[in-house]
Amino acid sequence: MKPRTMGKTKLFVTLCLGAAVGATACGAARSAPRAAGGEDVARIGQYCDTGMAAFERKEFAAAAEAFDHCIKADPNRAYAYYYAGLAYHEIDRADLMVARFEIFVRLAPDAPERLQVESILKTARG
Repeated sequence: MKPRTMGKTKLFVTLCLGAAVGATACGAARSAPRAAGGEDVARIGQYCDTGMAAFERKEFAAAAEAFDHCIKADPNRAYAYYYAGLAYHEIDRADLMVARFEIFVRLAPDAPERLQVESILKTARG
């Protein structure tokens, strides 16, 4: 069930999207060159690139899935969590949005998006 305050979250996410879509999520997400689970870095980057392309086409379910593959392969990629959170918001999965954003904030405490994400989390939690 969607909390009443999610309307405000939509506004904040729109602000995040405006600032973030111009940036390369995968470029920022590739900051950690190590791979978990035996995946090579190029393959992980492909997941993230696929997610970003789907995100830009507004195919948010596909974007969320691709970013989750990236996260599974390398759980240290902060911006994969960020974009997965944005995609989950767009498909009305506030529970998954919150989960991804919480990890993003933990992994990237100095990210410029952190304050907006924390505001979204506060609003989503009520």
